[in-house]
Amino acid sequence: MIIVSTDGSCLRNPGGAIGWAWIAHEGGRFDSGGAASGTNQVAELTALLRAIEAHPGAEPLLIESDSQYAIRCASEWIHGWKRKGWRTASGDPVKNLELIRSIDAAISGREGPVRFRWVRGHVGNPFNERADQLAGLAAQDWAAGRGGVDELLLTEAAGAGTTPHDDGADRPAGRPARDTEPLRDVAPVGARSDTGWELGTLFD
Repeated sequence: MIIVSTDGSCLRNPGGAIGWAWIAHEGGRFDSGGAASGTNQVAELTALLRAIEAHPGAEPLLIESDSQYAIRCASEWIHGWKRKGWRTASGDPVKNLELIRSIDAAISGREGPVRFRWVRGHVGNPFNERADQLAGLAAQDWAAGRGGVDELLLTEAAGAGTTPHDDGADRPAGRPARDTEPLRDVAPVGARSDTGWELGTLFD
C-alpha cells in the first residue's frame, strides 16, 4: 500500500496566497506548489488531487490529511452531491466544484482503490508536519512573488468559494500533464525532490 500525507496552507483566508503539498511515507518523495490567491479549502483539496494524480497504478493508495473537510468532500459528501446534480442538501451549488469533480474523476480513473484517513494536525506526526511545512513554504513563495508560472494551479478571485453566493468556480488551471514520475525541483524548500532522497535526509 502507498501511504501519502497531504496538507494545504492559506496565509490569509480567504484571498491570500496558498500552498499545497504531498509527501510519500516510503522513500520521502514529495511535490508542492501554490497560487497567488485562494482559500484554505482550495489548498487542501488541491493537495489531495495532486497526490492522487501523482500515484497511478493498481496498488492501493491511502491518503492521510488533517482536513476533515477535504476528506469528507472526497469520500462521503461527494456521493450525495452527484445524485443531486452537484447541489447540496439545501439546494445550493457545491463550493469548489471543479476541484471536487477533478478529485472524483481522478479516483474513478485510478486502477487501484483510494482511501482516506484523518490525522490530527500539529501533534508531532512527522509526515503531516513535513507536508504542512512544504505547503506553508510554497504559500510564502507565492506571497513574495516567487511562485513559478508552471506551478499556477488556480485562477481564483479573492474570497471565491467562501459564501453561499459564489458559483463554486475554484478552477484548477491547465497544469501540464504529468508522467509516471511527477517529481520536480521544489523551489520553496530549496532542495531537490528526486527519488534518490532518503527519509533521514528529508527530515534533517
